[in-house]
Amino acid sequence: MIMLISMRRIVSALTLVLITVTLAAQSSDPVALANEYYRQGDLEKAEEQYKKLARNKRNVTRIHDNYFKLLLTIQDFDGAEKYVKNVLKQFPQNYIYEIDLGIVYQAQQKEGAAEKHFDNIIKKVAKKARDERKTNDVRVLAQTFFEKNLREKALLTYEKGREALNRPSLFSLELANAYRLMNKKQLMIKEYLTFSKSQPQNLNYVKNSFQRVLREPADLDTLETILYDFMQEADGDPIYNEMLIWTHLQQKNFPAALRQAYALDKRNARVQTEETPRERARNEGENIINVGLIAYRNSDYKTAEKAFNYIIKDYPESPSSRLAKKYVLLSEEEVVKASYPVDTAAVRELIAKYDAFKGQSRDLFTALDAQRRKALLHAFYLNEIPESIEILSDLVSQPVGKHRIIAESKMDLADIYLLDKQPWESILLYAQVERMFKDEPLGYQAKLKSAKLSYFKGEFELAQGHLDILKLATSREIANDALNLSILIKNNTVFDSTDVVMQEYANIELMLFQNQKQEALNALDDMIEKYPQHSIVDEVYFLKAKTYRELGDAGKAVEALNKINEGFYFEILGDDALFLTAVIHEDDLKDPEKSMELYTELLNKFPGSIFVSEARKRFRELRGDF
Repeated sequence: MIMLISMRRIVSALTLVLITVTLAAQSSDPVALANEYYRQGDLEKAEEQYKKLARNKRNVTRIHDNYFKLLLTIQDFDGAEKYVKNVLKQFPQNYIYEIDLGIVYQAQQKEGAAEKHFDNIIKKVAKKARDERKTNDVRVLAQTFFEKNLREKALLTYEKGREALNRPSLFSLELANAYRLMNKKQLMIKEYLTFSKSQPQNLNYVKNSFQRVLREPADLDTLETILYDFMQEADGDPIYNEMLIWTHLQQKNFPAALRQAYALDKRNARVQTEETPRERARNEGENIINVGLIAYRNSDYKTAEKAFNYIIKDYPESPSSRLAKKYVLLSEEEVVKASYPVDTAAVRELIAKYDAFKGQSRDLFTALDAQRRKALLHAFYLNEIPESIEILSDLVSQPVGKHRIIAESKMDLADIYLLDKQPWESILLYAQVERMFKDEPLGYQAKLKSAKLSYFKGEFELAQGHLDILKLATSREIANDALNLSILIKNNTVFDSTDVVMQEYANIELMLFQNQKQEALNALDDMIEKYPQHSIVDEVYFLKAKTYRELGDAGKAVEALNKINEGFYFEILGDDALFLTAVIHEDDLKDPEKSMELYTELLNKFPGSIFVSEARKRFRELRGDF
């Protein structure tokens, strides 16, 4: 207790010493003392001190900001004018003091005098800027205007400086940043584009700036429109072609991006006529391969296929050609799998192409992946299960150690054993991959498949345990899949202690996985009849619609979706159903008018839907905007 009291006394003594030292320091520094009066709000004492200090030129830089604000605060405008004019005699080239004199005129409501004063400063600096060595004065003055919240005068400073030197691209970056701060997006875009032409090495900086600022679809539309104007004025400057490609990619308008990439490539080809095809192959096609890869990752497989075929045809010697040959097959595979009903002849043709590609491949793992994909086509699209099991069994026995291809092949083999009604074999293979790639994406994928298998078997608590872990997975796709299955189970078992309905639905999903589509449709109809008021009904209709579409019956698919659109639009699948209805009308029924109507309905009814971006893109394509 005694020690605690002693410590308190020591702290108090130290505090008192500190206060005394501070006051002593302020008393020995009259500027610090004046500033302290000002900070505490004792304006009368502060003014008295500042007035004395202002007589000495050496004090001006230290007191000016506070003293000037103080004089305006107490509305001593005559005193402020006299003070600033006196300071200007001492510092005639200081823009801060010159601008402050104009601010005094504004405070006195002498707007004409203020405007004339500001314009004179700008003219004086612009005249100086004709000497290239004085261009930085323009920047300093403009920045000072900005700091004084006189933004329009800052813009005028840059513009007059640009005129004085007759250099239309001068200060373009400064103006672009100024317009960005003022939220004048059209003017900002124009200045950034001007900057990108004069400084093409900084194109990525401009793209990054646009990405931060142009976040709304309408902003990107504005950028696109302005870009076309710039391209016409600049007679096809390639920098604007490249920017337009980037813009279309941001809009997810991959066909338009590819068209611009073609145009840029052909233009570059004309420029490089003196190079040999091999030299050109090393330098060209980069934009096209980039568009193809981005389109592929965003599931626009038709555009991706066109891009990769272009590379194969025009740049057979390019290092990108091997990559293009791989991705053109992957793209073609996705197009074939998304065609309803599945064209078995196209599947067999694709298998033959994978065989040819495997024989030409210089990379072992690329060849193994081609084999793996071929096995999946045999199993899931031709129902040739023994052939698939044989190929995958050979793959998993390859002595290449821990590798992604082997793990994926094991998971594929597990899927096919499940397809072949051998779930115990599946469990073992999923567990092997999960152990081998613990805390890695492949391990999470194996755990997700194990959870799905538990779900099929009606072990909902076990499945939920896996899914709760996976919802925190680093892979967004895996986490989303886990979340969706978890929500399905929770929503449809919370009020059903027997889990009978959920088990029936899981059995139907297993039937569909095992390609028993007609049996699954019959079971779905039974569920609708038995449980018309159950929370799972919208899921049943949605699954029914997808199954009919896979069988090539678009009419019945739309009929099932309309049950949701009319009676369950407020449920979680409301936007999914409306979007799929529009897609079927566009892709399967070839009814663009109806699909446009449905896309518009989606945009209005579900503005926060994850399908909004794709719906808007498809609508614009149908309208002929691209």
